[in-house]
Amino acid sequence: MKILVIGTIDSRGGAAQVSWELRKRLKADGHQVSTFVRYKYSDEPDVFAIPRRRWQDWLVRLFANDLRFARTSYLFDTPEYREADIIHCHNLHSNFFNLRDLIRMSREKPVAWTLHDMWALTGFAYNSATLRRPNKKRFLLYLWDTTPFLLRAKARIYARSKLYIVTVSDWLKKETGNGILRGQDIRTIHNGIDTATFAPGNKEAARRALGLPLDKKIVAFGIKGWMDSQNVVESYKGRDDVFFVAIGHDLVRTTNENFKALPRTEDRAELAQYLCAADVFLHPTPEDSFGLISAEAMACGVPIVAYGIDALPEVVAHKKTGYVARYEDVRDAIAGIDYVLGLSPADYQAMSMAARARIVETFSEERMYRQYLDLYRSLIESRR
Repeated sequence: MKILVIGTIDSRGGAAQVSWELRKRLKADGHQVSTFVRYKYSDEPDVFAIPRRRWQDWLVRLFANDLRFARTSYLFDTPEYREADIIHCHNLHSNFFNLRDLIRMSREKPVAWTLHDMWALTGFAYNSATLRRPNKKRFLLYLWDTTPFLLRAKARIYARSKLYIVTVSDWLKKETGNGILRGQDIRTIHNGIDTATFAPGNKEAARRALGLPLDKKIVAFGIKGWMDSQNVVESYKGRDDVFFVAIGHDLVRTTNENFKALPRTEDRAELAQYLCAADVFLHPTPEDSFGLISAEAMACGVPIVAYGIDALPEVVAHKKTGYVARYEDVRDAIAGIDYVLGLSPADYQAMSMAARARIVETFSEERMYRQYLDLYRSLIESRR
């Protein structure tokens, strides 16, 4: 097969990493994959940065419209497009893609579009937290609010397109089915985790390599929900048995001496080492369409403490693979940490094994790859 991929970024970030791993697997199996993106970080010769001009960004701000001013119609004249059997879109926001081009693309080729967030469904918001507490001026950085117009414009484009929508969670599928894409074919293919890279490791060796204490329980957390994580860290001040680790950022300000920030990494093996060093992974995010880093931690056998928001209850099973706390309830998140750390060694081991098994059985990269391969084949066959 010849697949043309369109997305915001090629190889960095959560959503991009999923599409990048899918691309690598397809190429390893002999399929041809060409990728067009706004931001190119790899040196792959078949990854192309979509040309941009600064005036495009100014027009986007001036007219408060991130759908119209990108120039992507040139793609129709490229050999990569002409020869493609299927188009696979991922994130199409960040002012690099003219959404109207979906109309022609979907008439000429089968178009699969994986939604990693809510941008395609709304006039302005990427996620549920922004929908709940809209601060459009800050979010859009536009001169005025045109979000009702943008929502209508998207709906008109979708009405003239034939799209095959993939959502990364059942929660996002439900949201999509209730919105302006409800007339399209919608299915769920969960994000896949590389269970060979993200696997239980030697906890002591990981801690020695990272300069972390061997005699304390370690709670790790990422950037999502970091302000609530900061409150959790501060609440344990004075306790010498629990140590906190921020993964990939140094935003936390705390007087708790049992704390360390680890640098951001794009190396998946290094991230797995970060996660393997922990006893618990804390994920108090205000929104999440899947919960990728929680799934990666679970693949490493690390129980999760997460808020019960959006898709996270699909990934984390309460008191089986971690603890699902009440949304934005820091006290309940602390109770969850204490619950997991208070388990007997046998019960903790059982939870660790259950977390790993849940990812291997339900959210593996192999499962995701097979589902996408089946989707590609069925769409190509139906178009013929």
